[in-house]
Amino acid sequence: MNPPKLSVFLLKSCLFVLSLGLLGLAGYAIPTLLNGIKSSIIFEKPGYVVLIVAYIALIPLLASIFHGFRILSAFTKSQDAAIRISSSSNSIKKAFLVIAVLAISILPVFFYIGQLDDAPGLVLVGISIVIIPLAISAFFNCTQYMMKKHIVTS
Repeated sequence: MNPPKLSVFLLKSCLFVLSLGLLGLAGYAIPTLLNGIKSSIIFEKPGYVVLIVAYIALIPLLASIFHGFRILSAFTKSQDAAIRISSSSNSIKKAFLVIAVLAISILPVFFYIGQLDDAPGLVLVGISIVIIPLAISAFFNCTQYMMKKHIVTS
């Protein structure tokens, strides 16, 4: 079970570029959030609430990317790889559950903005933001179950 080093390097570089992109987006939106705090309209406009929740959701997302790095480095080191991969996939599953709970908490904001602007498509965007982390969490749950089953049979 030793994957080619080029594949692992490619996946690690993709995770690195993804984390840099997320941090870049976070850095780009900080002035918008600071302007909202300065002008005291942070809770009057619902977009700022969505932005604050997105910053809170960034923390478990970056933690899951870190655990993705741990999984990829466990592939290159064959000792205790199954235990590290199982614990990291469990952490990723929990991180995406936290992101899904945060997305559920801002779903009423999407409904409010959708009614205010008469944009029913925005409600569908809010629902998809809830469903995507739940699907990723379910994927890692199935992966963890298959790994446990594989370890027991091996």
